[in-house]
Amino acid sequence: MSRILFAMARDGKLPAVLAKIHPRYQTPYVSTLAVAVVSLVVGLIFADRIDDLARVVNFGALTGFVLLHLSVINHYFVRERSGEWIKHLLFPLAGLLIIVYVLYEMDRSAKIIGACWIAIGGIYYLALGRKSKKPLALGP
Repeated sequence: MSRILFAMARDGKLPAVLAKIHPRYQTPYVSTLAVAVVSLVVGLIFADRIDDLARVVNFGALTGFVLLHLSVINHYFVRERSGEWIKHLLFPLAGLLIIVYVLYEMDRSAKIIGACWIAIGGIYYLALGRKSKKPLALGP
């Protein structure tokens, strides 16, 4: 996670302080510390509600896999116009449908908390776009 934050900060999508590299170890130490602090705080908040924490983590992971499947379809089938229907359309679509079904069947509280987290990310994305005055791309 810290390396993802580092890369996003290096690319200007997160505050630059998260892209600082330790002079001796050559690792992203600020982002590593940030992840450690957030993990500790979240762990303490959910100490008595570990099931809720697991649900939110599952929601996030499944949402990431939905985006991954959509990206595969977009990249190979739409952009590159691959003729491989089974590999680049049917398999990712089957995986997407299964994951969407699992998300649909998730606990209501996990969906609400996850949707709030996605909304926070969307608001941050829009604020970043206004700050940079350049249109932000959703992907490469």
